[in-house]
Amino acid sequence: MVPLKEGDALVLTPRRIGRRGEAEAEHEGWRVRIPNAICGEAARVRITHVSRGGPVAVAEYEGPAEARHPARREPPCPIHDPCGGCGLQHVEPRAALQMKVAQARRLLPAAEAWSAPLESPRSLGYRAKTFLLPQSRGRTLLLGARPPRGAELVDTAGCAVLRPELEALAARTRAVLESRVELSLKIRSAMLRCNRRGATQLTLVHFGEPGPLAALACEIGADAAFLQRHDAPGNLICSEAEETQVAGDGPIEERFDGLAVAIPPTAFFQGNPEVAEELYRAAAVELSGPRIGELYCGAGAAGLLALVRHPAATLVGVDRSPRAIAAAHANAAANGLAARCRFDAVAAEDARPAWDTVLVNPPRAGCHERVLEAIAAGEARSLVYLSCNPVTLARDAERIGWRLLSVRPADMFPQTPHLELLAVLRRP
Repeated sequence: MVPLKEGDALVLTPRRIGRRGEAEAEHEGWRVRIPNAICGEAARVRITHVSRGGPVAVAEYEGPAEARHPARREPPCPIHDPCGGCGLQHVEPRAALQMKVAQARRLLPAAEAWSAPLESPRSLGYRAKTFLLPQSRGRTLLLGARPPRGAELVDTAGCAVLRPELEALAARTRAVLESRVELSLKIRSAMLRCNRRGATQLTLVHFGEPGPLAALACEIGADAAFLQRHDAPGNLICSEAEETQVAGDGPIEERFDGLAVAIPPTAFFQGNPEVAEELYRAAAVELSGPRIGELYCGAGAAGLLALVRHPAATLVGVDRSPRAIAAAHANAAANGLAARCRFDAVAAEDARPAWDTVLVNPPRAGCHERVLEAIAAGEARSLVYLSCNPVTLARDAERIGWRLLSVRPADMFPQTPHLELLAVLRRP
């Protein structure tokens, strides 16, 4: 392996997208990560960091070595460079989606069919959730986000991928809280959510007793506001503690094909409602067995939509989060579906599937190995897998060994390296 050092100038042509959106190239045994480069474009780069832990280096993109990539553009977000949260804003969204799908297809060669990718109706102003972290700056409190590298928070005011009503809520949150530097020792995070009708929701996660936070949360002016106490050490932005509502009458709601789903204050909920709705519809079509099981069910939206589509079906949902399970119970009752479903607050790997068809919607780490073993040992003939990570989907599909009948990609988070996949697997 040829040594690399900081300052080395190279011409590289990256071939894959990294997990933060940087393009990655191979060079003499090194993997070189190049923010702002584009796969397939020969680039002039300069090494800025060489990892001590392995043959990995980071390089600065200095410009195209040959022709400029036809999909290259100026990032539309004013905070793109300091934030680094999206990673692909310098690529036209449709071209970026094609690159992400091509990379996923290389990971899943056994798939028998690929559907056309589902594009997000919005490439900007699509995100319906975000969070702000606090950091004291002299006599003021900054609420922002942690960049991919570095300890200093970035001011995320003006974020172009947030829905306008959510960006307005973020601005009001900053205006109320940032002059109160004494709150830097009390606030852990501010979690902001909205729905497609423009209603907004705020949760202030805090240490110790809330003190003035209830009044301040009301002053910010969200349609619903909550507080959550979180005293445990570590960097988790929220906890499993029950939230206390201080403004509004229950959480705000999103609607998926007429199904009313309460947006939980802190538990998982998809961030792009238009794309989530299309994926839930497609999943519901595949969940045709009379006994449906949903693992990693969250607030239950996907499984409940399947019940609406299949009036004779029953559902058992499983999630380790008690907050998510409470939300799923409430959503089932609100839609008149409680008699046909049950939700259990247990880890997915501890469930004992006895279902005809199974839906899984795991985190990026994919399914626990015991989950796949239990599904394979059970009675299910089909598995519908909603994945947010093609790498772990490929691993899990190989582990279970079933036929991978179809895959549908979806651009849940445009201008980021993330790609959702709806896969349908069938027992041989």
